[in-house]
Amino acid sequence: MMAPGGYVDGNQGDYIDRVQDQWQGIFPDVSSEPAGIIGRVRRLAQLIQLQSDSVLMSCGIGRAEFDILALLTRTGRAMTPSELASDLLTSPAGTTKRINKLVDARLVTRESNPEDGRGALISLTSRGQETILPVLRSVSDFEAKLTAFMSPQDRIDLTTLLRSLLTHVEAAER
Repeated sequence: MMAPGGYVDGNQGDYIDRVQDQWQGIFPDVSSEPAGIIGRVRRLAQLIQLQSDSVLMSCGIGRAEFDILALLTRTGRAMTPSELASDLLTSPAGTTKRINKLVDARLVTRESNPEDGRGALISLTSRGQETILPVLRSVSDFEAKLTAFMSPQDRIDLTTLLRSLLTHVEAAER
């Protein structure tokens, strides 16, 4: 049940509730309802990323490197820098910088692409494969702890709603 101030069941609210109240006080004719969803998704993403980055750093790896290693592991194949950039939503220059760091650390190799003499293929090394599993376990444990307070059905429902929103947003990008 919605209480005055937009809070549910007498809950004191969260950061986004306070932001919505502030905007409603300044511009009462502009709906802040979408911010209730989008603002929370953005704030959650930022907070989770910060906390997850700490987990990664405790494993001796940064987010940028983890994302590439994880993608190469998941796909199970060599990928071009353009494919990596596209999947990770990063700039080509930023992706190249990440790849260079991973090559220097001997976690990936960069070889000429036989299908495109100008291009490269990025592959995991055995050292990269050994590195990813313990890091992945740490990240998975962290993520499980974040959602442990939710019931199994709540996790299913939230996954369904977030999948629907993500599918909609991704379709708008095409």
